[in-house]
Amino acid sequence: MMPEITLSQTIKTSFDDFHKEFRAYFKRSEPRKGVADYMRGLLSDTKRKNSWQLSETMGAKDPQGFQRLLYEAKWEHEPVLKHLQRLVAAKIGQPTGIGVIDETGYPKKGEKSAGVKRQYCGRLGKIENCQVGVGLGYITPQGRAFIDQRLYIPQDWCADQARCDEAHIPADRRFQTKPQMAEQMLMDAWHNGVPIQWVSADTVYGNSSTLREAIAAANRYYVMGITPNQRVQRLDVSQPEKVAQAVAPLSAHDWQRLGMAWGEQGEQLYDWLALRVTSPTDSLGEQWLLIRRSLHDPDEVYYFLSNAPVDTPLTILVTVALARHQIEQLFEEAKSHAGMADYEVRHWHSWHRHMTMVMMAHTWLTLFQPALLSEKK
Repeated sequence: MMPEITLSQTIKTSFDDFHKEFRAYFKRSEPRKGVADYMRGLLSDTKRKNSWQLSETMGAKDPQGFQRLLYEAKWEHEPVLKHLQRLVAAKIGQPTGIGVIDETGYPKKGEKSAGVKRQYCGRLGKIENCQVGVGLGYITPQGRAFIDQRLYIPQDWCADQARCDEAHIPADRRFQTKPQMAEQMLMDAWHNGVPIQWVSADTVYGNSSTLREAIAAANRYYVMGITPNQRVQRLDVSQPEKVAQAVAPLSAHDWQRLGMAWGEQGEQLYDWLALRVTSPTDSLGEQWLLIRRSLHDPDEVYYFLSNAPVDTPLTILVTVALARHQIEQLFEEAKSHAGMADYEVRHWHSWHRHMTMVMMAHTWLTLFQPALLSEKK
């Protein structure tokens, strides 16, 4: 029985049909049933969704079944995740789909959990002992969903072979920068047939010329944030300059006021401007420098680079730039309603198994039973 969310036979049938999509990836009945029970537990109203509390919620005498599912059972998370991506693409895929990249922190105690260290934790807004996951969301007018999340392994971990072995980190999954992780996730999603035409991300990723060039080489477009100290060259000047300097000579009538984002207070208005520039850090030639300015504080300015075609309307650039905020909402939903941050595992593969089942549960809730999500809120 699905705890506390079995509202009708229709919903139970919907969940069972969704779970059947993945049965081929679990050769034995125990992990196959375990995944379904784990997802039901994640979707329940249990306050903290670790193995102990999930097992209690599901009526098990102890957490050993769920712990075996996370640590020892014979199944691979990657084929399951690829199938989930294909389901998402079939449900909401559009040729102009947007892939949104961001990371989130998971505060943890101790030093045994794979990749844990004192590093910036966006969830807390400060340096803290935590793990960091880099996520990829998929956004279309038909809906949004998580389609990947991978554990960031800091470089100092990779220098300690014994520590990596203890956390079961595969030798081929060692240090990558966050932009490198993002590039690999995008390439894998494209190879799997997910129709991502646009990529949106913040400055951690937009500052990476390698990532920008990889997206352009794949014949896709990005609108990604860059920091104010990045240099660009306007077409009417002879030398590169910082983006803030490039914008300074522009007059008030160059800006357009658009209300493209919606927050708790209703429509959010900003002034926007786009001009053609080149970047000395990449080989892409002309591209867009997009600028967003607050109406209330003229010093609150954000900058984006985009390789979109020269005839791209400003409204499209703005829409893609603002899509980045939707992955923040995806993280919040998955943490609040699908137990994303409640895990208590130390191993690399166990972390990815938990996150894969979270993404499965969250996808079913948001794309296949959205009325349930509204009630849970």
